[in-house]
Amino acid sequence: MKDVSCFDERLACSHTEKIECLGTMARVSYYLLVTRAEGFLALALFLNQESDPLIKTCMLDILDAPEQVELERRFAKYLMAGDYCGKNFLHAVIVLKGFLFIADLQKLEILWNGLQGCFGMDFTQEYSEAFQREKENIDWVHETFSWVNPPILTK
Repeated sequence: MKDVSCFDERLACSHTEKIECLGTMARVSYYLLVTRAEGFLALALFLNQESDPLIKTCMLDILDAPEQVELERRFAKYLMAGDYCGKNFLHAVIVLKGFLFIADLQKLEILWNGLQGCFGMDFTQEYSEAFQREKENIDWVHETFSWVNPPILTK
């Protein structure tokens, strides 16, 4: 999944669709922060409430604990096999690449920097503002997570 240049035409989407995909970025960011703080098993707590089949699949794959190389291969095949275009393609790229960052326990900055180009140059300001909001939420994530009652995430 290192080179997705062959998907450029599938990645094009409207400004409104990019704004909607910032919600996916926030969701992946949350899972990243929880996983970094609590470990991979924390993802299992969200399986029942997660309605997005791609996110759920990525969680299950990470919990299956294959090597990073195997995850990259699997996730690349998911992207190639999916009939994604526009917003759905951007969503899929965010989820798949995002969960590779989660599997590697990367920092929030690495996640956001790694996916910025997928949103295009015309979306830099909105993307930067959304990233700032996520950085401000780091403490909230740590304060609200509980193994007994994990927070219910909304779409």
